[in-house]
Amino acid sequence: MSWTAQRDLVIFVILLFGFQVSQSWEPIEWGGKYAQKTICGLTGTTVILNCSFWYPQTHDGHIIKVEKALWFIKGDDNQPDDLMTDAQYTDRLDLNCQGNWCTLSIRELRKSDEGKYKFRFITNATKGEYTVLSGVTLKVTDLSIQKSWWYPTSLSCHSECDLDSPSYIWYENGKKRPNLNSKMISPVDYRSYSCALRGHEQHLSPPVCSRTSCDNVVYNYKSICVLKGSDVYIACTYSHHKTVREKSWFRPDNGNTWNVPSEGWAVQLDHRYSTYDKSGEQSGLRIQNVTDSDSAEYRFTLSEWGSDLPGTTLKVTAARVQVIKAENKDSYTVASLSCHTSCSPASHLYWCWVKDGHQNVGSPTWTKEQQITLRPGEYITCAVENYPLSVSPPLYALEAPRVFLSNNSEIMEGDPLTLFCRAYTPTSSRHRWCKRTRTSDCEFMSYGEKLFFSSIQSSDSTEYFCAVENDLGEKMSQSVVVVVKYAPRFSNLLVSPSNVTEGQPVNLTCSSDANPAASYTWYKDQTMLQGSERNYVFNSIRAEDAGSFYCKAHNKYGNVISSQVVVDIQYIPRLPSISASPSSNVTMGYSVRLTCTSDANPAASYSWYKDHQESPKSTEAMFNIINFTQEDEGEYHCVARNAKGSQNATVLLLAKAGSLTAVAVGCAMAGILLILLLVTVLLLWKKMNPKGRTQSKSQSNTSEDCSRDQQDELVYSMVAFPRPSPIYSNVTNAMRVPDVDLDGSVEYTAIKCGDKASGLKPEMSVNVCELYSTVQKI
Repeated sequence: MSWTAQRDLVIFVILLFGFQVSQSWEPIEWGGKYAQKTICGLTGTTVILNCSFWYPQTHDGHIIKVEKALWFIKGDDNQPDDLMTDAQYTDRLDLNCQGNWCTLSIRELRKSDEGKYKFRFITNATKGEYTVLSGVTLKVTDLSIQKSWWYPTSLSCHSECDLDSPSYIWYENGKKRPNLNSKMISPVDYRSYSCALRGHEQHLSPPVCSRTSCDNVVYNYKSICVLKGSDVYIACTYSHHKTVREKSWFRPDNGNTWNVPSEGWAVQLDHRYSTYDKSGEQSGLRIQNVTDSDSAEYRFTLSEWGSDLPGTTLKVTAARVQVIKAENKDSYTVASLSCHTSCSPASHLYWCWVKDGHQNVGSPTWTKEQQITLRPGEYITCAVENYPLSVSPPLYALEAPRVFLSNNSEIMEGDPLTLFCRAYTPTSSRHRWCKRTRTSDCEFMSYGEKLFFSSIQSSDSTEYFCAVENDLGEKMSQSVVVVVKYAPRFSNLLVSPSNVTEGQPVNLTCSSDANPAASYTWYKDQTMLQGSERNYVFNSIRAEDAGSFYCKAHNKYGNVISSQVVVDIQYIPRLPSISASPSSNVTMGYSVRLTCTSDANPAASYSWYKDHQESPKSTEAMFNIINFTQEDEGEYHCVARNAKGSQNATVLLLAKAGSLTAVAVGCAMAGILLILLLVTVLLLWKKMNPKGRTQSKSQSNTSEDCSRDQQDELVYSMVAFPRPSPIYSNVTNAMRVPDVDLDGSVEYTAIKCGDKASGLKPEMSVNVCELYSTVQKI
């Protein structure tokens, strides 16, 4: 294949694919499809017809919605007759449409129901009506008993419909055969057999004899429908191969028995009931002026015949007003009505219409349909002429109902409560309850004239409505407000803002769920505060306002206390306080400690700066300067800071000279040590020289006498100073002691006991008397 041909093929495939995609993207067309084309049902059973349908979602920019859906068997595709309005199907149809599916249920199938059923839906779009063609063909058949081809001696229960796993019931001579549910049975001579599907016993097959003759009962009709007030005749034929001793009619529901007169005896019956027997082959029961209570199943029994076989069901009915169309206005309703019965009339009937019980509408010769205008409270009835008891229940044009409460006082949470809907219509109407919610103006709750709360809750507080509805429409009541009272259930305390800074406005909010609304009491650290509102406001909060807060919510039904909330107030450091120890006038060579303190939240950090230097000297609260010198003089700044801000303070440190230099102090100490050394040497010398001891003793005595004479005011010291000094200001000139052979270079100085040397540091001051005492002891 050449490249040109390949290229053309690719282009064709792409175009074809694009056309298919574009087709799939086109708007959805109108259409529908039936689940089954043909349905077969047994007489008396129920069948369900299904149809799915589709349509465009929008038309001319408007959303399309389905307004009506219907099934029909009469009329054409464009103007069908709605099956729901056909009297033949009255009370036997159920229409259920959800989404794009619509089903129709037909109960109590009859042979007359056979035909082709079609579905049609109508939308809000212009020309937005569509009938799903082809339809569903319904076939209705009965059961029958046939002889089996494979087993000639057996009987088979046959149906033209394909049954899904059926279960059968067999009757033998009018008696049910227990534990027999198969399709086939082996008959016994001279006996009659019938079969039915389990669950549909009323719709059984015609009886069949196992031989040419047998005991048998065949009813003329399986069911009879008559108008109320008419006469009815229920009949059957029977056969027997032996003499019949007893025969009777009865109702299984209440056991009433009406004996058939035979061989000269009879039983007196109710005047409305009579029986007869004809030629021993036909029997009948006649009921005159039938009422609703006569609706029942009637059976005939023989002496050799059981009573389990279903008989004839009598249904007594009256006329009924059917609404074809109704339009409700504020003060009146216009309705198109039809009068019909559940029974198919045997002949043409004449209809009577009565408004409010006294006003005739039309004439008996009119058709069964009427268009009538009704005001609220007015009603309409219809009946079949010559059947006065067949009058329909009245159909009322509704008035708006009213709602009443069982408890007109305060409604407490947990109490029972009943709401009543009064409709002012004497005939039956449907009641519906709803309530107003956040998402709906009328959220459905339940049906019925009463709405009951066994234990009402606060969440039930809202507006309630009731509506009454019938075939003419519905009327909604005015709302009634239910307010449930209750004590405060919980209390929350919120602080705004959550991080509090001094000076800003702060709002404490106490919230509680209560009805009536709660009042509030505020507490700080167990102390009650002023104010009863749910908000406690600080326009400009202070540090001293910090503490533990809580609130109490209360109303007349109770109270509740919130949890405690600690309000922590942050603020910038206060102006720092600086101390210098020992003093801000610092002696050179000494140490000084600077301490900085400041109140702050969060806690402050500290920095020390000297003069205008940018780098801090220290980042601690205490700053120590060792061996203070002239260069350390100056201003020292302490800066206290936290996340909220900073504050600073200044201290001035000055240097001063000491009263003794370090050399002078050292010399003084050296002199003291020298004196101690000389005294020690002198004492050792005296011990080694007796004369010296005598002289020393004499000297001692002389010293003691002198000491006593001087009243212990002077002591002797061998301390001499080369030059005056302030540290020895309390030392007097030495007195020369005679007769003592001492070194002439030693002088004695009088020192007052208790005096200390001045001008030294405290730790260097010396008590000279103590020093002398030590020397004496040595």
